[in-house]
Amino acid sequence: MTGTRAPHPLAHDALICVDAPGMAVCPQDGQLRGRGVTGLFHDGRRLLARSLLTVGGTEPEPISSQVVGAGTARFLAMHRFVADPTPDPALVVDRTRQADGRERVVVRNTAARPVRVPVELSLGTDLAGLGELRLGRRGPDLPARVCPGGLSWTAPDGWGVRATANPAPETALAATGLLRWDITLEPAASWAVELRVTGEPAGARVGHAAGHGIPAPRAPLGPPPWSEARVRCDDVRVTAWVRQSLMDLRGLLIADPEHRTVPMPAAGAPWQLTPTGRDSVWTARMLLPLGTRLAAGTLRMLADRQGVRHDPVTGEEPGKIPHSLGPGGRAPRWDCAGSTALYVTLMGEARLWGLTDSEVEPLLPHARRALDHLAGLLEAHEDGIVRLGPGGPAPCELQGQVYQAASHGAALLREEDAEAAELWAERAAKLAARFRQRFRTEDGAGAYYAAALDREGRPVPVPNSAMGQLPGTGILDEDGCADVARRLLSPDLNCGWGLRGVGSRTPGYHPLAVRGGVVRAHETCVAVAGLAVSGQADAAYELLSGLLEAAPHFGYRMPEMHAGEQRVPGHGPVAHPLACRPLARSAAAVLPALVALAGVRPDAREGRVTVRPPAAPAFGELELADLRIAGHPFTVRVNRQGQAVVEEAPDGLQLAV
Repeated sequence: MTGTRAPHPLAHDALICVDAPGMAVCPQDGQLRGRGVTGLFHDGRRLLARSLLTVGGTEPEPISSQVVGAGTARFLAMHRFVADPTPDPALVVDRTRQADGRERVVVRNTAARPVRVPVELSLGTDLAGLGELRLGRRGPDLPARVCPGGLSWTAPDGWGVRATANPAPETALAATGLLRWDITLEPAASWAVELRVTGEPAGARVGHAAGHGIPAPRAPLGPPPWSEARVRCDDVRVTAWVRQSLMDLRGLLIADPEHRTVPMPAAGAPWQLTPTGRDSVWTARMLLPLGTRLAAGTLRMLADRQGVRHDPVTGEEPGKIPHSLGPGGRAPRWDCAGSTALYVTLMGEARLWGLTDSEVEPLLPHARRALDHLAGLLEAHEDGIVRLGPGGPAPCELQGQVYQAASHGAALLREEDAEAAELWAERAAKLAARFRQRFRTEDGAGAYYAAALDREGRPVPVPNSAMGQLPGTGILDEDGCADVARRLLSPDLNCGWGLRGVGSRTPGYHPLAVRGGVVRAHETCVAVAGLAVSGQADAAYELLSGLLEAAPHFGYRMPEMHAGEQRVPGHGPVAHPLACRPLARSAAAVLPALVALAGVRPDAREGRVTVRPPAAPAFGELELADLRIAGHPFTVRVNRQGQAVVEEAPDGLQLAV
């Protein structure tokens, strides 16, 4: 694509609506001006870059704007005439835009006299790809053509878009992209127009019925691959956060491009509206309390893309699970061993929540190949520590992920290959011993675990939030979990809105630094869940309370990241200008945190579940209704004293409280 190059566009103050593969990124006033990444998108293309509404020749004055659900934005504005005797609006303009390409404009006459006024929509598009816009590139508007009911455009590569209105415009001008209606409204009367924007890829026939012929990976119709859990809590922020999260996850739901019947959430909007390897695994893990359907689909999807050869360019290796699926899921990249470890862990955890033997059996060869890859990494260095590439650093969280995969691998192989299972149990134990010896370090604030080992095997003395992933893996002993809890609560890591990526005393720290200073909600939630199951409930509640303070400022749609500014009274968290919002991982992360604080630990394979809250809930009574264990509903309520009451459970499930 030709065009000028500009800095990465910002979207922190935009209203983002998502109904994958459709998306609308809107300014606060709802007026699309072709700037940055604003516009209406479908399948990674900007179908509409410009949509300017004028009434009586001027833009309405904006009053309010909000995202309704996940895929709809509503904008209220007013129009005043110079000769009006009062400052009250003569006309109220109610504009609703949906991510699937529909828009409705309603003009209401609130004056005491009839009003005759022209209503105009100025439309335009560049049909730019999202990847080009992300690089700051924007080409010129394409020339429009008048078509029945509206306008159409075609890009040089064959992509086309059509905007049709009902009622049809009285005037349509291709040269300026203008649609015009002259309306007369009696007092208290209203007028409405509906705009429908549809896109067609290269090679498709432009101009046929709206909504047909778009081979985008829209998720199959029907309920999502998880239960619609109901969460009730004395702290209404918990309920609001879960409700918004489930709506956003539904809006992100998209089909695997290679298996159209397999739905899964895209990574996030606006920058990653496609499934990715690591994000898919994390999201599926976090949604296991709502059923195993998503996990089963994710495991199959990644099994089909598992590495089979050595490719130094992409990083592909036999048994390795791709980190990124690339645009449209067509160009996998294998950047890190973490995705491979997480894949094995997802399979092991899914069995605990009820993934059946018939679903696991065809996946076991893929689990074996993934474990073989991890075994090679463990044996590649004399110290038995897993590194990023030959001679690369060894991040602390990667050790925890490999340890957890080794433990689940031992459980997965126990019945079919006892010798291999025992070998993996031994590998896990050795890795834990090495880790506790090599990564534990101290400074003036006390003991903690180093962010990584450098190339020479020396601890990198930087406290960071990745340490919060360790308690949930099992790689730490009880004292180690206590050390992590104390350090995570220290002011340099806990900013009051969540965990900073690195401590604020780290040289070069900046609260907006993507690789350090920002708070990632999903990472803090992982720490909350891990601390809760490791006997550190007070620390877990303290960290969760910070996220609950931040959530209302973001409309309970927790972004991918926000600035690590210290929380002070009277100020809200600072949105990060490059964050995805919503992000699937951030939306899903609150669920395992709540499940861990409710003390729910299932083992569907053994037909039992333990329900043992680690402490009385700090935010009052909590009820988690319509969870799923082995596909059956499960409801638990934790009262203000910390006592668990199981109100619904599958027949035959043994309860331990």
